[in-house]
Amino acid sequence: MFNKFRTIFQLLFTITFLLASKSTYGQSDTSFLASTVNKLNRQPAQEKVYLHLDRFDYGFGDTIWYKAYTVIGQHHQLSALSGVLYVELISSKDSLITRQIVHLISGIGWSDIPLPITLKQGLYRIRAYTRWMENFGTSGFYDQAIRIGGVAPDLTSSSLNKKPDIQFLPEGGRLVNGVRSKVAVKSVGVNGLGEDIKGTIEDNEGNIVADFATQHLGMGAFALTTQNGKTYKAKINIPGEDSFTVPLPAAEAEGYTLTLNNSPKDSIYIKVAVNEKLLNEQKDSSFCIIAQSNGKVYYTSQGKLENLAYLAKVEKGRFPTGVAQFTLFSQKGEPLAERLAFIKNADTLQFNQESISKNYTTRQKVSVSLQTENNSKPVSGSFSVAVSNESNTVSNENNESTILNNLLLTSELKGYIEQPNYYFTDVNEQKLADLDLLMLTQGYRRFEWKQVLNSPVPPISYQPEKTLDLSGTIRSNSNKPIPHGSLTLMVAKQNLLLDTTANESGRFIFKDLAFNDTTGLVLKARKVNGNDNIKITIDTPRYPVITSANVRLQTQPQNIEILKQQYVDYQAAADKIFLKDGKTLKQVNIKGYKRAEAPIIVNSANLNGPNRADQIIMGDKIDGCITISDCLQGKVYGVTFAGDGAPLNLRKSPPAKMTVIVDGIVLYGSHLNDLNASDIYSIEVLRSGAYTAIYGSIAGGGALVITMKHGGEGDGRIPAKPLFGLATLAFKGYYKAKDFYCPKYPHPKTDAEKPDLHNTIYWNPNIITDKDGKASFEYFNNDTKGTYRVVVEGIDDDGNLGRQIFSYEVK
Repeated sequence: MFNKFRTIFQLLFTITFLLASKSTYGQSDTSFLASTVNKLNRQPAQEKVYLHLDRFDYGFGDTIWYKAYTVIGQHHQLSALSGVLYVELISSKDSLITRQIVHLISGIGWSDIPLPITLKQGLYRIRAYTRWMENFGTSGFYDQAIRIGGVAPDLTSSSLNKKPDIQFLPEGGRLVNGVRSKVAVKSVGVNGLGEDIKGTIEDNEGNIVADFATQHLGMGAFALTTQNGKTYKAKINIPGEDSFTVPLPAAEAEGYTLTLNNSPKDSIYIKVAVNEKLLNEQKDSSFCIIAQSNGKVYYTSQGKLENLAYLAKVEKGRFPTGVAQFTLFSQKGEPLAERLAFIKNADTLQFNQESISKNYTTRQKVSVSLQTENNSKPVSGSFSVAVSNESNTVSNENNESTILNNLLLTSELKGYIEQPNYYFTDVNEQKLADLDLLMLTQGYRRFEWKQVLNSPVPPISYQPEKTLDLSGTIRSNSNKPIPHGSLTLMVAKQNLLLDTTANESGRFIFKDLAFNDTTGLVLKARKVNGNDNIKITIDTPRYPVITSANVRLQTQPQNIEILKQQYVDYQAAADKIFLKDGKTLKQVNIKGYKRAEAPIIVNSANLNGPNRADQIIMGDKIDGCITISDCLQGKVYGVTFAGDGAPLNLRKSPPAKMTVIVDGIVLYGSHLNDLNASDIYSIEVLRSGAYTAIYGSIAGGGALVITMKHGGEGDGRIPAKPLFGLATLAFKGYYKAKDFYCPKYPHPKTDAEKPDLHNTIYWNPNIITDKDGKASFEYFNNDTKGTYRVVVEGIDDDGNLGRQIFSYEVK
């Protein structure tokens, strides 16, 4: 089919009576063309982020290891615009599990996400973004699905049998009567994946005018010339089901069409066509074509409507590798048609190595020497490597998100892209033709022309975040801003003092805060006259709303058994942890028992949010005691109290000291008994990692989060005395990443040793190649046998991307 289209197009090109006059932007003779190109070039550069994950499926108590590559511009060079990255683990119900703040240096950062053992099995997603990326919508965020704990055996099959959703999409966006057009078809099954179909196109008189069949993941194309006064429909045939019909988009009586032939190796052929009616009405009117990639114009051409067809040729070498957008404009500046094309140039990095053997034994040392090149020239760059045993994990090369398909393809398109890596592995003519079908059926994400033309400089709500800041306002007791007040920030743990001055409106900001983990801060404020009768209000960090995302992990039939085993292993590991101190009891019948309803907290100082705790004790349950620790003894599960009143977490070995946090103020545990029981509104007990993680090392042994009573709520709370001129808070800084533990085995495993069965064998996010393109690393295999998979990804100093997989057997 595509060879037929190519032959027809090239024949038309040789006999055409008009060739396009090509010009680069800034040299156009029309004011519209120059103005439009200028507006487009004034669009702010957009950042993109990609995370190299050690793998995509995880087990009980695993850790997710990742490296962030943040790029900007047409050539995907590492970004120096942002210095702060937010990485979130989100549940299948779109609730936040954890959020990390990662420090970026020249666009690079890495970290880890320890998975709480309380997580339920299922699909989760990892979202990553910078503040600058928020200006362009959450659809541009990195969003990747992962699986934790395999798949339940009873959920691996489905008997759903419904009709697929079918769309017919004319190339360029429209059908015009009398003009031969290519029409793409996209068929999506009830599982959200492409479903192959075939059928015929019939006119309203029942005549068959075309046959079609999808050729890849529910996508296909056919040629059609519509006629005046006729409508068209597709008759779909699916094996085992009754045929059904789908109407085609209505054809226009007159108009332009835009088609591209992207199959030649070095050039793209462009064709603008009209019918007789439009030619007679608008003869000699002008039009132009603008082609851009990532917001930069790489090609323009102008033409006059003198004949039915206008053809042009553009060299692919003008464009960077990635998605290019071709748009046809009328002489009035109206966008008439649009077509996407994927440009593939020879700029992908190559990794060479001769040090990995085909076969190894368990616990054997593996030494790897890499040689990184671009077009046979050595390059220096930043890379990451993950080694896993693919015999125990789920991997499918076509399905995986990689640095290539993410930054070059999926981040540029709307919707879910099925098997994105299919288009980047073992590339041949058929895969390039399939990729062109994707360009015909998937929408462009970057911007809308109407927005560019009507608002040449979009509003910027979020400035690039270079470092972490702390801001707020100082006010008088009557709530009026206090100008020019002085503030001091104290960090006792680091013996640090910082000073700043509020502006005319009482606003203050401390910049360039480089704290790791959650850090307790104290703020003191004074007026110009030295009076400290000041209220300090600290700005609450704002994060983008978590919305549903069209991300998923495909389950391949060959991986079902692995996923089932992962599910069983996860259940067994959980039972071993949670039931290790339990005993099997005989059947006990309980009658008339009703579980007391858990209290609901209205307001809370808990950083996890109200009611997100292992246990909640309301203030009205702890009165009548001499000290708070006396009141809580026996009421807080798994917690005892030392002689000075400090809480101890008995579920740690040895018992660990717990932190006391009162209205956001971090105190030593011994200060618990300094509180008045009648002033306490609620106590939230945080023991598990799911709730203590947000506090970092401050709550390593657990925490009691105490919210005091305050007035004005209409619930009888006792007004608390305000702390004028003083404020404390737990400031969330950069997440302190762990180092991946790489054991060194001096000898084979003995019977007395515990086997090393980790699925991630090795992780290194900091592989730097030198000026000769060389780097090396080494590690030891663990005690699992099977096929080991070495994945190397990264980027060179010029923004060229690379990915390579090496495999070997461990016996």
